[in-house]
Amino acid sequence: MFNQGYMWLVNYLQLSSAITVLSILALASLSIYNWSKHESFQYDSQIQPLPMSLVLPTWNEELVIKSKLEGIIGQNYPPNLLEIIVIDAGSSDRTLDIVSSWKNSLDIGNCPSVRIIKENTRLGKSVSINRAFSEARSESDILMMSDVDCRLSKDTLLNIGRIFHDKTIGAVTARQILINPDVSSSSEIETNYRDFYSKMRIAESLLDSTPIFHGECSAYRREAIREHRLIENANADDSQMAVAARISGFRSIYVPSLTFLEAAPPNYQSSNIQKIRRAQGLSRHFWRNKKHIFNNKMGNFRKILALEFSLHILLPWAVFLGFMFGFIHIGNLAYNGVYSIEIFYELPIIEQLLLFSDIMVILLLFLGRLGISAPLAKTSFTFFQYMVVLLKSHALILSGNSLHLWQQVPLVRESLNDFDNKNIEHDS
Repeated sequence: MFNQGYMWLVNYLQLSSAITVLSILALASLSIYNWSKHESFQYDSQIQPLPMSLVLPTWNEELVIKSKLEGIIGQNYPPNLLEIIVIDAGSSDRTLDIVSSWKNSLDIGNCPSVRIIKENTRLGKSVSINRAFSEARSESDILMMSDVDCRLSKDTLLNIGRIFHDKTIGAVTARQILINPDVSSSSEIETNYRDFYSKMRIAESLLDSTPIFHGECSAYRREAIREHRLIENANADDSQMAVAARISGFRSIYVPSLTFLEAAPPNYQSSNIQKIRRAQGLSRHFWRNKKHIFNNKMGNFRKILALEFSLHILLPWAVFLGFMFGFIHIGNLAYNGVYSIEIFYELPIIEQLLLFSDIMVILLLFLGRLGISAPLAKTSFTFFQYMVVLLKSHALILSGNSLHLWQQVPLVRESLNDFDNKNIEHDS
């Protein structure tokens, strides 16, 4: 199949890819361990929150919009300090009717200000955020956005408003809690993936700042993003502003005690839609900000950007090359009749090591896919799944296919609506 010269090159490239993958993962684990030793962030949970404008971007959200609005009122933010802005991207359902009816039912003296901005055409979430932030009332020190398909946990909004009394903080995001973590194997994979990256967000925030935010619950100091306007066809609007705040000299932090509730996509197809869109946004985000890795003014944030660039840009291609050369290696050995233990032991040591590694990786992924409990099986399969997602997102970028006009996942809304209805029944 291949002569010895070619196989030496294949083996070398496979080994190089494997070393690259292991080095990046080891660096990530070591960084989490070391960065987590820094002093944790503290804030006064009794102080009065700062004035805030909370933006809710909507598009065909009739199923979940009313519960979202009721949930915000239930946060008990001082009414005179809160402005709610619903910006609708040309909904074709009853979203705006529901919002208008709800607004008219409020007790004006005891409720926050509510504004509705109607967009005639759906141009993407970033366009909506740019407009809503620019039109927010001038007295709001905090500009926040929250997706309609999530629910803020008790006191999350209040504590966000309190955190910004610390003048070093420019942006804050919260921790996701899934309301249906056991609904499918896809949601279990999502939980494993989130656990690892939550640890990273915490460690990055302790060292300096995190460049990845959750748009479901993200808040920004107006002063920190005053000079920044979102790139409107690039996704990751939440993370764009987190880095913008850090460039302005403030910290952008993930606070795990702040939480929001969200429904995991209940099947592989809907999960894939969400993940690829977000992966594309983050990949472009880190590629666009790679220059700051070499900017001495960024301090420790340079280390964080370098690690995230490695994880989102370099790592998936190293995995892809490792698999490609691994299959070439296995195919060549099979072609040349390596079928028995006796013949295996006659191979050079490097051949034995590579073949053993190939078999172990395939076995772990197979066991992980079947959900069989074995050391590293589920972790390996979760990791592999996310590398595939990143590669798909890279392919879409290279082909010029942008996902900034996100595809809504109806099943997520239905799951959240069921959750809302059960809570209403429980409260009554």
